[in-house]
Amino acid sequence: LRCAPKVWKDFINNGREGITPLKAKRILKIPNKYEQLQSDNEGIACLQAIRNVYADNPFGFERCAVDIVSKMDTHFVHFDLTRPWRDGGRDALGYYSIQTGGKANHPLRIDCALEAKCYSPDTSVGVRQMSRLISRIRYRQFGIMVTTSFVDSQAYKEVVEDGHPILIVTASDIGTILRNNAINTSNVHAWLANLVT
Repeated sequence: LRCAPKVWKDFINNGREGITPLKAKRILKIPNKYEQLQSDNEGIACLQAIRNVYADNPFGFERCAVDIVSKMDTHFVHFDLTRPWRDGGRDALGYYSIQTGGKANHPLRIDCALEAKCYSPDTSVGVRQMSRLISRIRYRQFGIMVTTSFVDSQAYKEVVEDGHPILIVTASDIGTILRNNAINTSNVHAWLANLVT
């Protein structure tokens, strides 16, 4: 024990109280504007088509956002659009359903609130819009922010650092979701027209 390192001696003398745990800062990388907007040419064209269709109809984009989220993950189910004049910071309410695959047990359904923002690439979702969604989330509920643009770094940082249960879906994600669901420039307008009916 005479030649042992000091930390070993502390452990022998003090037991677990002699151990000083290692600590590391959480490394949080907030995606920048470019990372949230980047997409291939097909994705960029599809995003612009969405923006053009809903430029004067932000309430119509809510239905589109619900469809995008449902295409992203089929476990998102039963979304109900809220009335435009009484949405209370939430454009749609739905569930994330987790199932066992069998027929005997009921699925676990987690409430979620969706907020949709159809913005140009130069307009960000800011702290005010994000705070509005955060303040409307109920206990045991999570939020989804869907935007055809990007989330301002300050708003994104607040969500991450404060641990708010918000899923952020930006232009880059939308481009990927559409590509994964075989939606491209040849059929994006038909898909959007189908959402209206």
